[in-house]
Amino acid sequence: MRRMSAGERNRIEAAVAAAETRTSAEFAVVVAQSSDDYAPFPLLWAGLLALLTGGVIAIAAPMMSVGMSFTIQAGVFIAAGLLLQFKKLRPRLAPPSLQREYAARQARLQFASLVNERTRGDVGVLLFVSLAERHVEILVDNGVAERIPQTAFQNIIDGFIQEVHKGKIAEGFIVAIEGCTLVLERHFPARPDEPDEIPNRVTEI
Repeated sequence: MRRMSAGERNRIEAAVAAAETRTSAEFAVVVAQSSDDYAPFPLLWAGLLALLTGGVIAIAAPMMSVGMSFTIQAGVFIAAGLLLQFKKLRPRLAPPSLQREYAARQARLQFASLVNERTRGDVGVLLFVSLAERHVEILVDNGVAERIPQTAFQNIIDGFIQEVHKGKIAEGFIVAIEGCTLVLERHFPARPDEPDEIPNRVTEI
């Protein structure tokens, strides 16, 4: 996980501005470092490791005193709890299905905040990446969904995911914006004097 550089943000924002000269659709771009703080998981894993330690002690050293066993287990719990608190590790402690659920929820929250019903004709598009989960989504407003099926964006999403997995976040956004524009401009061509209803800036959370 890393913050985007000013150069990367500028390139993405320029790609958005260029796209919006070709289509009346409006783009929002969101990069989340993580979609949840995953705070409970270090403690859950620390507790599990402490319990496993107790089981190992019971098998390997059955004559050990209860006090000593408790001290060792407590030490394991505290050490593991502290080590697993690193933000980069927390998402990896959660099941992949839960990571996807949290990231999808965050994408929908950002869509509701930045895109939904913010444009004339409901033609907003959200490009969302959550870095910790390596999760990518493209969400579209009702006006777009009525004319273009979500499957039309699937190849774009697949390519987007590949770039994000390589750490090429800006490139992934730029290619995805171009792909979306090619799809959108056939149904939503640019109109003269089109207002800029959604800011072109990259939102980082």
